[in-house]
Amino acid sequence: MKKRIYLILLLLPLVSCNDMFKNFLNEEPETLVTNTNFWKTEKDVESAVYELHVMFRSWGGYVETRLYRDRGLPFDYLGLTWRNISDNELQKDMDITRAPSWHGEYQAIGMCNFILGNIHRAKIPEERINYYKGQALTIRAYLYFYVLRTWGDAVLITAEGDVGEKAVTPWREIMKVVIDDLVEATKLLPPVNEMKDANNTPVTSKQIPSRGTAFAILAHAYAWLAGFGEEPEYYQKGIDAATEVIQSGDYSLVNNPHEICEIVLPGNSQEGIFEIDFLNPEAVNRSGSGLPGVTQKWPADPNATPSTRRTLLRLNNESAMAMFPDRNDKRREEYFYKLDSMAGVKTSITQGAAYIYKFRRPLLHTSGSQLGKLLGYDLNEILIRLADIYLLRAEMRAKSGDTPGAIVDLNVIRKRAGAKEYTPDENLEEAIALEREKELFLEGICTRYFDIVRNRTFREKLRGKFKTLSDQDVKDGALFFPISFDAFQNNTKMTQNIYWKRNGFAI
Repeated sequence: MKKRIYLILLLLPLVSCNDMFKNFLNEEPETLVTNTNFWKTEKDVESAVYELHVMFRSWGGYVETRLYRDRGLPFDYLGLTWRNISDNELQKDMDITRAPSWHGEYQAIGMCNFILGNIHRAKIPEERINYYKGQALTIRAYLYFYVLRTWGDAVLITAEGDVGEKAVTPWREIMKVVIDDLVEATKLLPPVNEMKDANNTPVTSKQIPSRGTAFAILAHAYAWLAGFGEEPEYYQKGIDAATEVIQSGDYSLVNNPHEICEIVLPGNSQEGIFEIDFLNPEAVNRSGSGLPGVTQKWPADPNATPSTRRTLLRLNNESAMAMFPDRNDKRREEYFYKLDSMAGVKTSITQGAAYIYKFRRPLLHTSGSQLGKLLGYDLNEILIRLADIYLLRAEMRAKSGDTPGAIVDLNVIRKRAGAKEYTPDENLEEAIALEREKELFLEGICTRYFDIVRNRTFREKLRGKFKTLSDQDVKDGALFFPISFDAFQNNTKMTQNIYWKRNGFAI
């Protein structure tokens, strides 16, 4: 505890992104203790990296990040929180002062830069330097990858102390940093089963990046460049990165959809690749709440009954059945509670909606005014798992002309679910996209939205104004969020996304 308090005192002025990244200050922050006095032992380095993971978990657990930015939810009924953003009519729900802020992302990025700028000071073996450096590179890459998919052009800061006014950098240039970081991380990090902490204890948390984590994110980055970026030459690089994960032998699929719900989603399973660890005291606003909390009532919530109203998000029985038309698909009964039989119950009870039951392990308040009520779910946030990488490789193989390879990958996931294998009368690319929707239903952060944007099928699959966007609208940034007001403070170089500047977010 003393070590952590000491570290916080050291880091507060350096990485307080309320100042450094919100206001882009023009002065180097002062330190309370000499930086060089800290970076001596492996415990010092581990403490700094631990603080990075606290920030990363705080970012990923933030309700807005996981819930209120998602414009790709597949529900028939959307409460007011999602209705306007799902129609891409953000101006009806917010103005520039309430637009999503990238503060949390840059806070954690700042910590990555701080570690990368100082880790060389530690007098520890190169192998251990590489272990911690690889973690910082991977998390920085993942966060910048999220930033460029969410805001498009954004601020790029890769060095500690790089302060002052900042203009946005084109997203393709940010992607180059993402890829460079990940490629370096694949060379520095050990395989997941060889990860050990400063005490030589095996690391079991999938929040701690390993070599497989870096390759998995790299596969997604190349797929984004090839698909949304319309640079198909990157498909092969993405296929190669995905193959590194699949053929490593470090990960394996669980046996069936029941084990997905009972083993994979709680976290740190053989199938998990990158996750955000759940912490019980943070359940209200951290991993384990989010979409499970607003999409599931009975029977997941022990306080609910079949007639408990679902007022935020609902998926009609017909839509759930259309998503899983194969009655042999075991996900149909594992992700929903008695889908077929409950569909026969009168709508005055069911609202005509399916009972989602993918996320288990509810936690209840144990004291206070909320005693006995739902607190959250004892589940990690699964960012990437092996099934995701199989289907991503299938997508890239299909788009690059390797039809047999794509079918093999698709069928791996279908067979695990007990569903019928691919047949030639199906559109292969669409079959893979739908399989991702089925397999990864409600998992991750904006997973379906990012999939749709990557494949440029937003006009067909999203709602409202997404359907009528012109190519110029897309080029101008319509698929991204506007930059929020706080990014313009003390920063005359900041400019607004062109599309949103003319649609209610000018400053």
